[in-house]
Amino acid sequence: MHELSVVRALLTRLKPYQHREIRRITVEVGAMSCVDGERLQFCFDMVKEEAGLSGAELVIQVVPARAECRHCGRHFTPDKPGDACPCSSHDYTLTSGRQLLLTEIGFG
Repeated sequence: MHELSVVRALLTRLKPYQHREIRRITVEVGAMSCVDGERLQFCFDMVKEEAGLSGAELVIQVVPARAECRHCGRHFTPDKPGDACPCSSHDYTLTSGRQLLLTEIGFG
């Protein structure tokens, strides 16, 4: 379960703010990032108390995948890795959906 290592990395990013009360942590998780939002939430809930974040809420915003086809130039939304462009080409670039970003820290 690599979501636990993602949560631990997130907690490392929060260390400079430990002197303040953190109430909300918002992250963007791309649909093609290979990070499961439910598992991420479970792991956060499992370790937040030991990290001094017992009152903090983790907000997960799922970012859909977007791609641009190199063959026809079309922008489209693949549902899963390996999906083809509507023109049947697999030669495309993901323009969003792979990110895993800490976007906001809300303080109390």
